[in-house]
Amino acid sequence: MTVPPQLRRLALAVGLLAAPAPVLAAAQREEILELAPGRRVAIAVPAGFVVERARDPAAPLELRLRDAAGAVSLDLAFLPDPEGRAATPRARRERLVELFEEHVSASVEQAMRFEELEPRRGAGTWCLFTDRALVGRVELPPNEYRLLAVGVKAWSGVMVVFRLFTQDAESPAHRAAWGLLRESVEERLAPLR
Repeated sequence: MTVPPQLRRLALAVGLLAAPAPVLAAAQREEILELAPGRRVAIAVPAGFVVERARDPAAPLELRLRDAAGAVSLDLAFLPDPEGRAATPRARRERLVELFEEHVSASVEQAMRFEELEPRRGAGTWCLFTDRALVGRVELPPNEYRLLAVGVKAWSGVMVVFRLFTQDAESPAHRAAWGLLRESVEERLAPLR
């Protein structure tokens, strides 16, 4: 049976919105990143996820979170945004087109259908791509994913570009990663001295 893309997208959106509450309760540890002196970001790392940091000090701060089974991979790139270039939904959509339009032609969706992330703090916009070449395949090559959610999450002075790769939008690991994006990945204010 073939599920129409609109129905699959609706099911994904409902699943994503239902996920966040239990996710943070399952956090194994908290990862703290220093963006700049006095600016720290807290990330609640879900149980079973491994964290890798990019090692290039000249590049923007990047983080990759993967579940131990390899079914989910989440890339986060933290970029300074002092001018607030990602402050509005339109600006975030334009940024997503600039960064990810190349995925449209190989996707089932054949378009970028933007959704608002509605995180606990800040704002965000995302869209989903389903890899047309992998639909219906049972066995997938290593590091190949059926679904790719891309987005921008922003708050004052910071823009986080994310890529969430997954096989199954209903899996606990996928829900945990999505909950992390909505309820975590946020700035912690430095204590006053």
